[in-house]
Amino acid sequence: MTQPESQPQSGDSSEQPAFLKGLEFLTGPDPNLGSFLLTIGIVTCVFIALFQFTMPSPVSHLLTAGVIVITVVSAGFAALLDSLNYFDQSSEPTAQAGPKPAPSGKPWVPKGSDSAPLPPMINFDEELSELEAHFDGEFPSQFTAFIEDYRRLKTNPTNRMSIASDLRADLNPISVILDEDTPEYELYEQMSDGLFRYIGDSADHLTVTDVTSRDAAGNEREIGAIAGDVAVFDVSVRNDGETTDVEVAVEFYDGDESLSTWSGSLKSVSPGATETISTNIYVPESTDRMRTDARPA
Repeated sequence: MTQPESQPQSGDSSEQPAFLKGLEFLTGPDPNLGSFLLTIGIVTCVFIALFQFTMPSPVSHLLTAGVIVITVVSAGFAALLDSLNYFDQSSEPTAQAGPKPAPSGKPWVPKGSDSAPLPPMINFDEELSELEAHFDGEFPSQFTAFIEDYRRLKTNPTNRMSIASDLRADLNPISVILDEDTPEYELYEQMSDGLFRYIGDSADHLTVTDVTSRDAAGNEREIGAIAGDVAVFDVSVRNDGETTDVEVAVEFYDGDESLSTWSGSLKSVSPGATETISTNIYVPESTDRMRTDARPA
């Protein structure tokens, strides 16, 4: 059933006289009349200038006349090829004329482009799925700009900060059609908060999720119990932003007085990943508390 339909399409795309196919070495694939004429004009000007400035007058005039004759013949040849519909033929229209892929049902998913992973704070796939279900599978027009820019956000990792600012502005008309104190409005607020956080200080993209301290025997101990000794510290950091190197700091205090600070680094922490740095640190004798921090390196 499907073979009779596909055969005419292949015939239409390849049906071309053999002598025209043999000209591809001159015009290149997918020839264009304007480009062909422009090339003829440039070559003509180059040779005329060469002959006029490097040859004596009788010879230069004869050679120039010959170049002009060749140019006229080439232009006529181009007109002949154009009348045979040789120019501006491409395999792309044939490919486009084939069956189109079925829509994914998710308008925020890019088509035909490879999307890069989004940081968790600006990955709104789940929110958009819930909002689509709320509107019975068809977004109101107020969502159009947001969805278009969200697709750009997925396919332009080097320009995300600027696109995120556009997305924040795109949310304004959406907030108008949602009722406060509803689950849908909470989804809007989640997206708004995520964009504000992404656009803001990049240090807010990193969170110290867990800190443990162990004595020489490997037992977990409170900071006061290991003061004056070298202890093993495990510091876990979650990255909700773009891939980045992370500087981890551990600062020891006696009351409000800072006693010492240790710093280390984690390399290339991916979006959504949690990485742990383990190290031996000397804890000053009078330490009664400590503070940890993580910032982009």
